[in-house]
Amino acid sequence: MKKSILLAMTALGAAGTVHAAKIDFSKISAQANWVAHADFDALRKSEAGAFIIAQAKKTPETAKGITTLKAIFGIDLDALSHFTAYGRGEPNKGIFSLKGGFDAERLQAMVELNESYSAQKHSGTVVHLFDKHKDDPKAVAFTAKDEILGSPSTGYTKHGLDVTSGKAPSLEPKGIHKSLSGLIPYPILLASVDVKGVAEFNKVAEGPEAVIIQKANSIGLVVGESDGMLMAGALLETADEETATHVENIARGFTSLLALGSDVEPQLAELLAKTRTSVSRKGRLVIVKLGIQNEIVKETIAREMKKKQPGGTVE
Repeated sequence: MKKSILLAMTALGAAGTVHAAKIDFSKISAQANWVAHADFDALRKSEAGAFIIAQAKKTPETAKGITTLKAIFGIDLDALSHFTAYGRGEPNKGIFSLKGGFDAERLQAMVELNESYSAQKHSGTVVHLFDKHKDDPKAVAFTAKDEILGSPSTGYTKHGLDVTSGKAPSLEPKGIHKSLSGLIPYPILLASVDVKGVAEFNKVAEGPEAVIIQKANSIGLVVGESDGMLMAGALLETADEETATHVENIARGFTSLLALGSDVEPQLAELLAKTRTSVSRKGRLVIVKLGIQNEIVKETIAREMKKKQPGGTVE
């Protein structure tokens, strides 16, 4: 194992939460096979997240970037609320929405300066197109003073508008979505994939991917902060209980290796030794949870950031 595990866990530290607003499935299309949601309000309220933001702002590059975004584009990173993306599985055909941190009128004026810009209306909402000479241009629409919806496809942008206005069916949370939402209180980062649904748009005939498609129904990830700990949960819903039992055994073996930490560097081994892990199974659903105390996360982040400072040690 390499530092990637450490970096992944510290990155997840930016996703803690205190009383975060949960994902609004009524604004996600019923056709969605994958969903991702991040809550920036929760990041700023969380202990680990607030610490990371404060540390990042101390670096000249980050501070300059934040100032530039606000001065030129009017984007205030400290006011971003949440980001949601979803799609069916076609390459480069997802829909996204972003709320908070910008003024729609100011941003729209800048959008209209683009040489490839054009506009059209859809159900009373102005849709702003880029690359207007293409058959299906990129497009965005401002749905509120501080909210934007868009896609690399004009048709998808219009579909997203229809979903948010109730003119097209929205996603009914069930199965993996309910399991994810209930795994960690007030999740900040949530992602799910309907494996077989996505596979319909990405044909795989052989190899490990084909096996996963055959044996797995859905996969989920959720991150949050609970009882002073940074928590991460991974879920796998299999096609049958026999497969779920095999996956459960593999997961238990993997978490045991993490606890031993015999093949990693001392600092990472020490961190892994302090990581609480649990593996459980409910029928066809396998759940793996990892948790680290916030204080340990903060110490690790501070140490890694110090190495990147002038004169800092690099291991």
